[in-house]
Amino acid sequence: MIKLYFLSFLFLCCCVNLYSNSIDDITSKPVRFYTPSEYKSDAQVWSISKGEYDDVYFATNEGIVLYDGVRWEKYVTPSECIMRSVFYDEENKVAYSGGVNEFGYWKYDEYGNLQYTVLYENSPSAPTQEFWKIAKVPGSRLVYFESPLSLLVYDMVTGKITPLADDGMRFHFLFIVGEKVYVQQNNYLYRLDGYEKQMVTDQLENFYLVYMSLASDGRLRLFSSEKGTLLLDERGKIEKRISYETNMRITSMSRLGEDYLIGTGNTGFYRIDENGTVLSKVGEQMGLKNTVLSVGVNNKGDIWLGLNGGIMMIEESVKEESLLLDPKESIGYVYCAVDREEQLYVGTNKGLFCMNKEDKQTRFVLVPESKGQVWDLYHIGDEVVVAHNKGLFSVFNGTFREIKHSGVYTLVPVPSRPGYYISGNYVGLSLYEMKDGKLTFRNNISGYDDLVQNCVFDKDGNLWITHSRREYMRLRFDNDYTSIVESEIYTVPTTLSKRAFMVKVGNDLIFMNNEGGVYKYNELNNTLQSDEYYATLLSTINRDILRIQAFDDRFWQINEDGVCLLQKNYNKVMVNAGLFARMKDQFIPKGFRKVIQLQDSIYAIGLENGLGIMNITALNGQSSMKKPHIRKAEIVGELENRLLSLEEGNLSIPAHINMVRLWLTALNRERQVEYRIVERGDKWENSSGGYIQLSYLRSGDFTLEIRSTNGYGIHSETSQVMLHIASPWYATTYAYIFYSLLVVVIVFLIYKVILIQTRRKEEKIRLNEERKRKEEMERYQLNCLQEELGNKNSKLMSITMLGVQNNTFLKKIKDAVSDIDGQSPVIKQQVQRIVKDIERQLNDQSGWDNFAEHFNNTCNGFFDRLIEKHPKLTNSDLRLCAYIRLNLSTKEIASLMNVSSSSVEMAKYRLRKKLELDESIALPYYLTEVIATLKSFVND
Repeated sequence: MIKLYFLSFLFLCCCVNLYSNSIDDITSKPVRFYTPSEYKSDAQVWSISKGEYDDVYFATNEGIVLYDGVRWEKYVTPSECIMRSVFYDEENKVAYSGGVNEFGYWKYDEYGNLQYTVLYENSPSAPTQEFWKIAKVPGSRLVYFESPLSLLVYDMVTGKITPLADDGMRFHFLFIVGEKVYVQQNNYLYRLDGYEKQMVTDQLENFYLVYMSLASDGRLRLFSSEKGTLLLDERGKIEKRISYETNMRITSMSRLGEDYLIGTGNTGFYRIDENGTVLSKVGEQMGLKNTVLSVGVNNKGDIWLGLNGGIMMIEESVKEESLLLDPKESIGYVYCAVDREEQLYVGTNKGLFCMNKEDKQTRFVLVPESKGQVWDLYHIGDEVVVAHNKGLFSVFNGTFREIKHSGVYTLVPVPSRPGYYISGNYVGLSLYEMKDGKLTFRNNISGYDDLVQNCVFDKDGNLWITHSRREYMRLRFDNDYTSIVESEIYTVPTTLSKRAFMVKVGNDLIFMNNEGGVYKYNELNNTLQSDEYYATLLSTINRDILRIQAFDDRFWQINEDGVCLLQKNYNKVMVNAGLFARMKDQFIPKGFRKVIQLQDSIYAIGLENGLGIMNITALNGQSSMKKPHIRKAEIVGELENRLLSLEEGNLSIPAHINMVRLWLTALNRERQVEYRIVERGDKWENSSGGYIQLSYLRSGDFTLEIRSTNGYGIHSETSQVMLHIASPWYATTYAYIFYSLLVVVIVFLIYKVILIQTRRKEEKIRLNEERKRKEEMERYQLNCLQEELGNKNSKLMSITMLGVQNNTFLKKIKDAVSDIDGQSPVIKQQVQRIVKDIERQLNDQSGWDNFAEHFNNTCNGFFDRLIEKHPKLTNSDLRLCAYIRLNLSTKEIASLMNVSSSSVEMAKYRLRKKLELDESIALPYYLTEVIATLKSFVND
């Protein structure tokens, strides 16, 4: 008897969705499509295998492609082999690959690159072999490589490759089920035991397998591409053969836990549980427009699809996020949504759309007469109320009813009057009330005629609106809500803030701006004042925000990069950041983004042509972040980068390296990490590019700590890496030995230098003493000479002064004699004779010659120097120079030269001309200082 769950499985393989009223059952997981240009290889991806950490290996026509969770790398064999299969051996940490006429394995080298070792190359003269399947049982030393023509067994210990005994039949299938390896040859299914084949069944005529698994009772379940499935009993007999009920062509299958992952060539991808329930489907509406050639799963549980034209990843590991998209991509920007039991309504810039959740296909239908801008939706009574650019409308049983004709942005209930609502319009406020279960227009409210996009009632019945981007306005109504009796504008301190927000938490109304300020209304002084409690509670909120919303104790922050959720639990706040980040490229314009509550724990954000769904129950139960792992390390140079060895988990960095970049894997979805060097202090640095950079490195041994973070105080466990930064050549052991030897040599040389200097110093002292004795002797002799010279100068001066006196006296006598008036001729003759004798005595040059000789000797050759420099000087000029040199006055010179004082002055004038003296040079200075210091030819 066939079990019901198996029948359901086969039937539901062909279905897209089950009938369900649950939001979760009509959504899909986020997907990401990678083009060949992104992963840098061929479009066809034939095989997928998970590796260590976040590594995923892909076999393409151009080689092996590796994705480490952050970046893509392509590796090509020396022969540029076309790859058909890849299999990662977790025990030995190697990836086996099979291709056209060749197979081998890949292993990380010490630099983080994959290196290839060829194990088998087909003979050029032999028929072409393509190795499509690779299998290895955990704990076994044997690896099986299957091509349609042969099955080769590689022994990892001996390195020997042995062909399996062949009876000439083609091989069609090779797979691991449990801990056993199975192979299909024509109609036969064998189990491999080492190098031996044991037949399981011979009833597979025209039934070519694409997958095998074990049923819950241990029996084998076989899947073909198009001819249905088989269930074998314990004797290998076909217990039941069931055909697919639709034109499904399975191309590849895999398992994720107990679920089946099915790739097809015509209808997309399915994830189906053990009971046959379609858990998810990815088809054309999600971008899957190619044949699925291969299916794989990484260590996080994400599903990878190798396509005929690229690679697709389905983020099944993300339990909290999902997508609900319009298959036709025609509904526009989704601004709001309301979830009913059977329908889901979404409001967009194109109108109001409805989706029947019981329908088998995801399909949005435009509600008749609703075209236009739908700003918000409300579930009031049995109706869905629509805030529309044309007015306020309601929907009930598919009928679109107008309530009021005028643009409406928002609708809020009046807390003091159940059943009453106030709308914020394009040009003011309006009041509505419930009558007979329907919302009806009552009156417009006078006193305010400006745009109202956001308004909230406080606990006292006042209506607060964001009057502008930076201001708030408080309105008080009359009893009938027909007019505004009081209005007042409030502001908060701000510098750069451009946005004002209001959120209501219980009875508290909180005012915020995007600078991080948090305020509450103070009735006593009628102002908005900072609130310490909520400021502390919301301290983790990013300041550069677009919107803040509150649902009970849940705060949602929308920023440029995504959404952050803060959940209050007593006095603690749980923070989840980076939500909806996968859908960032599909976000609607930032001025219209907001979080929509569909159910108690299910929220959504509007996208272009759909909704991003968030189940916060799954969010709270997600696993903690993994520790980061260093994938590669490279020196960042000006001209090129160079990889560093990662052998033994430590990192040795050469000396004089200014920057080292560490590529990381096993990161969280935001790829945010923190790192620090312990020996430098406790400050953590941030990085979000999938790598960290270390700069300004100095020699020594350091401990590098790395951890993942969400940017809001939640961290992973810390990974530690020991850094050894080599000393420069001048700080190595050999350098220190050289320095020691150099110091010894230098000390010896210093000793020799000191010894030589000491001897030189002693010799210098001896010579100085001799010089001093000689100088003392010379000084003594000089003193004697100076004393003698002084005596001579004194004598010369005395002689000169005596001559002056004599000449003066003689002139007096001459004048006296000349005055004698004698009448007698004898007396006159006698007087004249006496006068002539006196004049002859005054003009006598014999005394001058003796004076000149004595003066020249005493003054160290004064006349010689003077004549040498001025050879045209006469004896009178020389005599005048001597008298000036002796510092005699004009009168004294006139007396000695027996001329008048005016004649002396004239003689001095003429002397200056002959000496060619400038007016600024005094004649005594020139003769005393300049001529006296000239080097005489006499001394040469």
